[in-house]
Amino acid sequence: MERNGMARLYADIAKNLFQSLAGAASVWDNETRAAEEIMTRATRHSGEEMEAVFTADETTTGAAFLARIGDLTRAQAFLWASAGLAAGERLGRAASAGATLPGSVDLAAFGWAPRASVLGAVAADLWLGYAALRERARWMPNLVGDEDWELQHRRGAGRVLDAAAALGGTLIKAAQFASTRPDLLPASYTEILSELQDRVPPQPWPVIEGAVAREIDGPLSGVFQAFSREPIAAASIAQVHRARLKDGRTVAVKVQYPGIKSLIEADLAALESIFREISRLEPSVRLQPILDYLRWTLPMELDFRREAEAIARLKNTMSHRDDIVIPEVVEGPGNERLLLMEFVDGIKVTDRERLLAAGIDPRRLAELIVDVYAEQLFRHGVFHADPHPGNLLVQPGSGGPVLVLLDHGITVTVPPELVEALREAVEAISAGDFEALTVALKKAGLDLGPDPDLQTLLGLVGVLFASNRDEVTNLGQFGLKLGSSIGRIPNELLLVGRALGLIDGINHQLDPGFDATEVVARYAQSSY
Repeated sequence: MERNGMARLYADIAKNLFQSLAGAASVWDNETRAAEEIMTRATRHSGEEMEAVFTADETTTGAAFLARIGDLTRAQAFLWASAGLAAGERLGRAASAGATLPGSVDLAAFGWAPRASVLGAVAADLWLGYAALRERARWMPNLVGDEDWELQHRRGAGRVLDAAAALGGTLIKAAQFASTRPDLLPASYTEILSELQDRVPPQPWPVIEGAVAREIDGPLSGVFQAFSREPIAAASIAQVHRARLKDGRTVAVKVQYPGIKSLIEADLAALESIFREISRLEPSVRLQPILDYLRWTLPMELDFRREAEAIARLKNTMSHRDDIVIPEVVEGPGNERLLLMEFVDGIKVTDRERLLAAGIDPRRLAELIVDVYAEQLFRHGVFHADPHPGNLLVQPGSGGPVLVLLDHGITVTVPPELVEALREAVEAISAGDFEALTVALKKAGLDLGPDPDLQTLLGLVGVLFASNRDEVTNLGQFGLKLGSSIGRIPNELLLVGRALGLIDGINHQLDPGFDATEVVARYAQSSY
């Protein structure tokens, strides 16, 4: 080989080695920061839990107070054990990255055991906490009061929240869904878990660069003129970056994290084992619906080809309106793990200050949101089912606000029989006809028993559609009682109900006095 050729070869080797070391260092830095955050969060929660015990009820003294201290001691031991395992799991990712080239980091490469250990520790903590209270209440009822149960609920919810934030992926999805099910969990859980957002710290650039390069089968420069290293959004399954194609078009590139599919499969298997064991020990605890929902929705979210088809279907369905924008799928090197879309900018739907500065009336925006979603559901049966604030942007238009719908991983076709049942339920509520409401809810797939009372019907509407926002505690208590009597709630109904609850929450922020009943009833009545 000529001297110049040898020099170029050595230069290329040195360059690749440097990139490898830099990439591994970036991943290591990212994961060590995550591990530090886990331990910092554990320290904060440890102090909060101790303070809660010592300030909970000043009338609790003697043996009852000592029993409460015992509960705290056991819970603190599990808190630190879980935090240590979660931090170790994140450092395991960093160690895995150190043995790979940039971008080839597989989130599942270091094995499922560390994640399963975290889940097992959290499950053991929760079960022992409740079992101890239950047995103490059975044999020494004077040592257990309502405050003890509430302390346990809040500790348990905190453990689940911490595990979801630390491990991400499936756990975030599970905790988010659990927060919408007061029929399965105490009110403290639904309240605390509702704080969890499907937003996570972004993966380092070498990981994303490598993931995109694998999906396009070559360097990024072969397809893109420019590719932003900073993400627009980072969620539990994928990350979105802004880029410019060779032809000059600006696009949003949604890329799936390497190994996330196998990671999710391992998490679901671990959750299934844990839920099965909990059900054996505590038959009254119903966690299987959470797993059923995840097994239904996660495959949809992991398949970007399906998402591209869903975007095209909804875009075509709503093409007659000029007050909504659905970014178009861009033809290119997309597949089930990579999706290229038209880049669309806007104001976050809950950023009231920026909306007002742009001349957008919050009430008109609230009306538009309800109108758009009521039309999707009742007139077309094609439904953008994940309208959380991060997925809705707003642009000022000549005729009023324009709504931008992002992220169509769970944009679905709603079964016609469910649409009809919901239409009848809306009409029954508007007319105050509770016999018709009973018929409609049964048609939607609910087993309400032979003669449900008015409180049951109204409470059920609140559980499904999160409409009793100001009565969270009462709704949670009612939901638990209701859960034991109605059995399974169909996944399609839960998905629609969750979306309507998210819309209700957004509109409450935009205009607390806005009543969506008239708009919804109009579409329900015109959908014949």
